[in-house]
Amino acid sequence: MNAPLSADEYKRLTVLREVGIFDTPAEDVFDDITKLAAQICGAPIAAVSLIDKERQWFKSIIGLNVTETPRDQAFCAHTILQSDPLIVPNALADERFADNPLVTAEPNIRFYAGAPLLTSDGVALGSLCVIDRVARELSDEQIAVLQMLARQVAGRIELQRRVMIQDKLIQERSLAQSVLLQREEELTAIIEHAVEGIFLFDPSTRRVIKSNAAFRVMLGYTEEQMRQLTLYDIVGHVRSSIDRIVEALWQGKEVALSERQYLHKDGSVIVVEVSGRVITYEDELAVCVVVHNLTPQRVSEDARRAAEASYQSLFENAAEGIFQTTPQGRYLRANSALAQIYGYASPQQMIGEISDVSTQLYVAEDRRAEFTRLMTANGGVKHFDSQIRRRDGSVIWISESARPVFNDQGTLICYEGFVQDITDRKAWEMQREHDLIEAQFRADHDSLTELWNHRAFHRQAEQRIDETARGGGSLALIMIDIDNFEFFNTLYGHVTGDEVLRMVANRLQTICGFRDVAARFGGDEFALLLADIGFHSRGDLERELMEKLQDLTFCLQGLSMPIPITCSIGIVVCPADGGERLELLHLAEERLRRAKTGGADDTDADQMREYLHQAIDGFSMLDALVNAVDNKDRYTRHHSEDVMDHCLVIARELGMDEKFQHTLAVAALLHDVGKIGVPDAILRKPGNLTDVEYAAIKQHPQMGAAIVFAVPGLEATLDAIRHHHECYNGSGYPMGLRGEEIPLIARIMAVADAYSAMTMDRPYRKGMAIERAISILSAGTGEQWDGMCVDAFLRAKQRLATEENCFRLAA
Repeated sequence: MNAPLSADEYKRLTVLREVGIFDTPAEDVFDDITKLAAQICGAPIAAVSLIDKERQWFKSIIGLNVTETPRDQAFCAHTILQSDPLIVPNALADERFADNPLVTAEPNIRFYAGAPLLTSDGVALGSLCVIDRVARELSDEQIAVLQMLARQVAGRIELQRRVMIQDKLIQERSLAQSVLLQREEELTAIIEHAVEGIFLFDPSTRRVIKSNAAFRVMLGYTEEQMRQLTLYDIVGHVRSSIDRIVEALWQGKEVALSERQYLHKDGSVIVVEVSGRVITYEDELAVCVVVHNLTPQRVSEDARRAAEASYQSLFENAAEGIFQTTPQGRYLRANSALAQIYGYASPQQMIGEISDVSTQLYVAEDRRAEFTRLMTANGGVKHFDSQIRRRDGSVIWISESARPVFNDQGTLICYEGFVQDITDRKAWEMQREHDLIEAQFRADHDSLTELWNHRAFHRQAEQRIDETARGGGSLALIMIDIDNFEFFNTLYGHVTGDEVLRMVANRLQTICGFRDVAARFGGDEFALLLADIGFHSRGDLERELMEKLQDLTFCLQGLSMPIPITCSIGIVVCPADGGERLELLHLAEERLRRAKTGGADDTDADQMREYLHQAIDGFSMLDALVNAVDNKDRYTRHHSEDVMDHCLVIARELGMDEKFQHTLAVAALLHDVGKIGVPDAILRKPGNLTDVEYAAIKQHPQMGAAIVFAVPGLEATLDAIRHHHECYNGSGYPMGLRGEEIPLIARIMAVADAYSAMTMDRPYRKGMAIERAISILSAGTGEQWDGMCVDAFLRAKQRLATEENCFRLAA
């Protein structure tokens, strides 16, 4: 059955086009997530699928050698129609997919689970999916992990989209600059093809900067030759006369049409009529001279008016606004372009209505004063950007370039210059700056609590630790975890859970000063960096922080009593506890774990974990999974540490060497990691398990071995993890091994595991007496447990008890 189109199909396809991800090469970041999804879900096939208009394209895929399929065959086309994962336990039994070619033929899909790839505004681009050729189910934990990984994929795609949009904005700005350049080139072309001779010269050096074709023909020079000339080479008058005219131009005295003698290249004299004016050329001031060639027989008033009209045309038709104002801010002259920029019908209307530019034009009252100050200090302004109020009250941005004009006595008589409307450019720049700030904020902050996120916290921690090392003082790094949050979340719902997270986040923000950092580290965990803690001890900080968090409660609608919210914390102080970020984080997390479980500092298990974190690259990931299991089954971590102690007692009694004891200790810490795949309700069930529930429990040794196998260096522990639930008579699981078929390391762990499970308190029952547990072990010798291991354990226990009694008597 074909999936219908989503309600936001056009927007969805638009987002995908903006990302530009289709038909791009494979990327490790997507492939790593796909492989992790397949491993966690135990599926042979996994993919990152994007739904195009008529096809399904795979950005990443393992287990199948395809890059795309038709959209009407895609399971993922159904997934994008919902916000929750789509689970198809048996495709043959689902009328939507029973006749699908991917089901009836290769690859013979039976099971499918897909989590939609949702953008921050809820647009579904595709899915992260896992596929199997046999019908099956996923655990709640596996579905949650699949959703988490899908969010990582969607976040990566959305980041690429923002980068693409930013590049597009940059291209648009480049295009705008190209348009401005084109306008300048068009003006140059107009001058080049003008009938009158026109040239520009530098008023300081008198060197010719530019000339048009008419002027070069008039004097008989090529363009290159003309650039080698100065005003003295062209004008047939004495230098002092030329200098007086240039000085008059420089002081703002427009030189109107007047007769001059210019020199032809062949030495002959040409009588011309010229007018000159100071303008801005390529952001520099230059003198523009319009030259009209007069014959001795036709010097007439009509010719002079034509030359003047040509100059006035350049003034009036300029694309930029041109002005002259008094120093007090009243307009003397303005062209049509300036009037149009400021919203007036004509220059005359503008000059008549504006008596003071500082109050009638500039939005900022002090802007005209700054303009005047720069004029005096620098002898002119360039690209002076300001907001201007137009005649209709609307506001625009302009850029001014101007200079002061003086008379022969050196008195300032006016300012003159050019104006450009840069409103569009400013709007683009401000929008780009806003987008960059917004993107940076979203990249560094948690969307739910608006605290710093995990990645940004690591960066802040690195920076603050470095500052502490260089400047002295001390810094507290604090990990905080909401107690029993998963139970709270499950009982009252995720919306209420989110409110609790925001409540805790708000409290942490009130605790922090302006130099402190508060972050959502992940899930229900938060992290703080407290600067300048002075001589406060770790205990002082812990007591003070717990006091500030102790009165947190949540009032749920319909309940008369508020629900208390408590937190556990783990604190480290830099540099007292270390000076390296990961080292401090690991220690803070360990102290947090101990705070939640009531464990003591520096046990044998703690020391072993510390050693393994440094010696085994992947152990941190395994320990994180054990923490996750601990959140599911609160007794697991104490149990694992208890099992390690009992295992070592048996191994030492049997005379096992240090290497064997080390392997056994590591295996004991990790032996229950496979419970990550067992549903919470089964782990916490106080009564007898059903057959289905027991079958789920029996999967955890195999799953644990599969997880540990992925970490190099721990291969020797696999036998203990996989077989610690085998029975000596062959009735155990997962493989039903009997007797000495069961590896010795697993037989030892089976005894230690059973004794710990019997004697340890559980949330729903009290642990049995030691004598009763020993009796059960003895009775099960040769049936459930290896007699050699049981005897070794009991001998060691008896000896330790005797030694303890002797010590008491001696005391």
